[in-house]
Amino acid sequence: MLTEPDKNELLRLIEAGQPLAERWRAKLFPGSARPAEVGKEYRLVYDGKMKREEVLAQTPAAPWQLVRSFCTERPHEDGWRNLLVWGDNLMALRELLADQQGPNRLGTRNKIKLIYIDPPFATRQDFMKDKEKAYRDKVLGAQFIEFLRRRLILLREVLAEDGSIYVHLDTKKGHYIKAVMDEVFGEENFQNELIWKRTPFAGSSKARAAKFPINHDSIFFYTKTDRYFFKKQFQPYSQDYLRRFSNPDNDPRGPWQSVSLKTYSQATFAELKVDKRLIPPQRKGAGWRYKWFLAETEGKMIEDIWIDINIDNPMSAHRAEMNYPTMKPEKLLERIIGASTEKCDDIVLDCFGGSGTTVATAEKMDRRWIAMDCGKLSIYTTQKRLFSLTTSIGAAKKDDSSEPERVEDWTEHLKGAPGVLLITEKARKGECEVTLELLDDLAALAKKYDLVKKGSSLSLVCPEDKLRIPEDQLDEPEEAPGAKRVVIGGVEFRISLIAPKDKAEKEQPLPAKEFALFRAGVYDMAAIKDLPWEDYRPFVLKLFGVREHPHARYGFALDGYIGTHSALLWNYPDHRKLTLDYGCVDDLHRTVRGKPGERFYVIAPVVAMDFAEDEVTRDETTYIFLKVPLSVLLRLIERKEPAALKQPAKEEDVNEVIDAVGFDFISQPLVDWTGKKASRKGELLTEYVIGISEFRARTLATEPEDFRNFETFSMAMVDTEYNGDFFRLSQVFWGEDLIAKAGGLDHVKQLEIRIPDAEFPGKRMMVILCDRYGNEKSLVLEKANFDGKAQRVALARRAAAAIKAARQTIAKKPIKKRRKSK
Repeated sequence: MLTEPDKNELLRLIEAGQPLAERWRAKLFPGSARPAEVGKEYRLVYDGKMKREEVLAQTPAAPWQLVRSFCTERPHEDGWRNLLVWGDNLMALRELLADQQGPNRLGTRNKIKLIYIDPPFATRQDFMKDKEKAYRDKVLGAQFIEFLRRRLILLREVLAEDGSIYVHLDTKKGHYIKAVMDEVFGEENFQNELIWKRTPFAGSSKARAAKFPINHDSIFFYTKTDRYFFKKQFQPYSQDYLRRFSNPDNDPRGPWQSVSLKTYSQATFAELKVDKRLIPPQRKGAGWRYKWFLAETEGKMIEDIWIDINIDNPMSAHRAEMNYPTMKPEKLLERIIGASTEKCDDIVLDCFGGSGTTVATAEKMDRRWIAMDCGKLSIYTTQKRLFSLTTSIGAAKKDDSSEPERVEDWTEHLKGAPGVLLITEKARKGECEVTLELLDDLAALAKKYDLVKKGSSLSLVCPEDKLRIPEDQLDEPEEAPGAKRVVIGGVEFRISLIAPKDKAEKEQPLPAKEFALFRAGVYDMAAIKDLPWEDYRPFVLKLFGVREHPHARYGFALDGYIGTHSALLWNYPDHRKLTLDYGCVDDLHRTVRGKPGERFYVIAPVVAMDFAEDEVTRDETTYIFLKVPLSVLLRLIERKEPAALKQPAKEEDVNEVIDAVGFDFISQPLVDWTGKKASRKGELLTEYVIGISEFRARTLATEPEDFRNFETFSMAMVDTEYNGDFFRLSQVFWGEDLIAKAGGLDHVKQLEIRIPDAEFPGKRMMVILCDRYGNEKSLVLEKANFDGKAQRVALARRAAAAIKAARQTIAKKPIKKRRKSK
């Protein structure tokens, strides 16, 4: 807010080239704070760090391409469907943010109440302290920090105002990311560092490193603002603590313990008195106390050190079925989701989906979810998990309580009983029952050796199902309700019963609600061309980064801008038979009255263009033609490797960090294969064998001949009970393992995928052969496909089809001059 004298003075200073005094800062930039002097505060500085504004402005939004919907017979009432996204999560998040800021078609605006991520950090050196690797590790560390920071910036933007985020990290880089999160979310919004002890075992005593064994992860809990939802979490009290509660006065409200009434008002005192909870002072100088009933407690409040949730046993059926490394337990996610979400329409987001633990737990807790991952194995594992859900969260927990823990008045036994007989091992095996005959023998023994004082009873503890004394001979002592009493041979026996172990709740199948699978950054070009205009238009505009802003030039409608230059999107879906030729360029030039130095962009599929040039000039006006998809690809080649969503070829690389632009178009790899049924040498076991003699990636930027055979083979995923509808992963065969078995990349002639006969119970199997870029070749095989005769017929048909296609290609080529031949 400058006055006229201010303006005149400012102009004078500028024209004179004089520096501006500090007072001008507040006048020119009201509300801005003076930046802290260097050295007065700590800053996070490293190579490659982008400004927050640059991350938001320069990250391209990758439109989501629908692959298919699942479980449509179980829709959400309001039309929502859960979202599973395969692609670069950075660009997928940018698209999610763009949708929230714009049309909100996905319905996530201010609905994402919880974000949980377990980001991978997998340098092959594993940050060992080897001097030769130290520098490289620091470089990789800086790359990882920025890789995650950019995603955290976008995650904060899509998070609801009252939302929370939990970032799960191990000990390698956890506290570097703590500093990043202080910067992104604000140190004032840090709530907890949660310490999760992964396993009850401390590690091998034979470990080579001279240090304490590492047995924990850190989970950093931040919120977006100071207005966030949080529900306290509780766990059952220990048996030792529960023994503090008793019911000596048979209060119908149940067991209680005496608690000091330290400070209280007269109203509170009167209320406790009316409620018959006051306990008068028991000695001189003591204060009033009151009854605190066990029924009023929710359990022990969970603190920031979690030692009660163990990582899933690698040998468990649940872990073996998923067969995914670094899988986290559902109980861990149950606690986090329970603490930071409230309603069934709260959305939980995990952009490093992994094995799908977040998704599965959210589904079981009736929460909505969004999951993203760049790995095909992750997507198929999550998809499989959603089709095999049960009502229980995690593995069913067994009751491991001991016999004393299941006896109601065990403490009383230990205090005053002259003798305790605990029938354990033999009773459990059904070899010992408490009968009148047994008690008669015990009474005789007690009297013979004077084991019981006069007026006392002999205490006995017995499993419920081993008490074989008629009910009419038993009664309950008033001072010990729940116990049984019987007098045999002049000796009183007081019998306390060992309660049976709690039975685990039986798991029930839980059908998943509707969800949809999308691609982000890797697209099916044929599917794009098949879109109707109303879907094609926004999708392709986003592909080319067009700022959508419809406007007109001399009455001619244009769609938006690339930079400051107008862009036109050709309506290919409604004009498939029309082509753009030089005449169209001339007509466009006359209509928009192009001026020297101007640039106009025209976006159209390659098949709709009748010329090869990318630029056409008319009267010094340049018309730039962006061809779907080649122009996208070429623009990205200039920046980074386009086929960026590389897939692992071995299990330990599943979570390898990938930080590259994720745009590409699906290109099916070149594959040659045969099938047979065989047995291993010297064994009777028969197997279905898929022999792969050729496998090469085919991308828009490369040809199959650019790669050595099998060089780009990532993995084979198999569904041995394929139902004809959707793929349900059952086995994974890693490329590096298959190549190693076949003699290595320099010597391999054929890879073999062997499925034992007993593991192929269905009528059909689906095999997905995946290259390093996520492109797939899917084979649906019946048992007849492994018959030698059927294979020969199939090969002959494929060869005939290849010859026919080659002849058609040759026939289309112009013939300049034929050489004479015999």
